[in-house]
Amino acid sequence: MKMLGFEKLLVNNPWSKKRGVELAKKLMEFVELDKRTDFLEIGGGNGEVAKYIARYYIGDITATDIDEKQITVARKGTGSVSNLSFQVADAKDLPFDDETFDVVISFGVLHHIEGWQEALSEIKRVLKPKGYLVYAEVIYPEGISEMDKVSRFSFGLESIDIDEIKSLLKKYEFTEIHSLLEKTLVCQNYEAVYRKAD
Repeated sequence: MKMLGFEKLLVNNPWSKKRGVELAKKLMEFVELDKRTDFLEIGGGNGEVAKYIARYYIGDITATDIDEKQITVARKGTGSVSNLSFQVADAKDLPFDDETFDVVISFGVLHHIEGWQEALSEIKRVLKPKGYLVYAEVIYPEGISEMDKVSRFSFGLESIDIDEIKSLLKKYEFTEIHSLLEKTLVCQNYEAVYRKAD
């Protein structure tokens, strides 16, 4: 689902950009890289995480978003960075071959995708054996996501169950390297790093 104008203001503000990069720095500490790496970011939004990865890691990063306007925003300020590309793509139907990427990054995306389980399946498909999923999500109570569905100002909030995420990733033979769940007043913030089996 494409974001509403109000949500784009939130995602594209300096605080949100800084928070995304800080999260990437933190979670990438759990990823062991010893060679040139191919990265994919799903739902790259403002592009700041992809730009950070392009600057500080050896390899190529492809950042995707379903919203063409967000891709335009993300491309600003990239100049002639040769290891960074942006493209419009649906997380449930990624336009990449099987086992293309060493690391897939997804921050705050799945709670906007109806049938987010399909996106998780696509992540598994495009990750190489021993590849990493660097993941963070906002988990809203089911009551809030149900209210959102009937609101004329809907943000497209989907119910996500952490146990279901963990169960699916276990079924897909991922090993949990790190996870943290923090509760806030309205929602929960979940972060994790998983590694795909050989």
